[in-house]
Amino acid sequence: MKTFHNFLILILLVVTNTSCLKSGLDELETFDQNDITNVRFEYRWWDETNKRMRVIEMDVNKTFDNDKKEIFCSINVPATNNSFTATIRELVSLQTLAINVDASTAVRITPVGNAPQMGTFPADFSAKEFTYKVTAGNGDEANWTIIISDFKK
Repeated sequence: MKTFHNFLILILLVVTNTSCLKSGLDELETFDQNDITNVRFEYRWWDETNKRMRVIEMDVNKTFDNDKKEIFCSINVPATNNSFTATIRELVSLQTLAINVDASTAVRITPVGNAPQMGTFPADFSAKEFTYKVTAGNGDEANWTIIISDFKK
């Protein structure tokens, strides 16, 4: 009897919690922007002493050309500190960085050609020029080129 009672309650809940609303809903905004608004490079390493992953962000001077969809980056490796030792700093190169970007709402970013995948580590940026296809929520596409004009250690 208890099982039958629980089954009836389940059926009642299913029926009362379904929706038949098919009209009168607000239209959701379809985003049409496909811009990259910020670029960051970082180096990651395993700190064996503290048993944890460490990350240090590179100092990046950026120049945006929104008309040409180009970003020029000058990367400076930060000075050493307690966790970012001289030994670790020596390992930093264009072949051992990760890239992260800020972009317009609801975009998809995909690498074009030899461009490294966003967020993967390590990624090889030694070619110094990479193109990413940025697709807006409405399907509009733009190719953005990230150019590393300088790397100082």
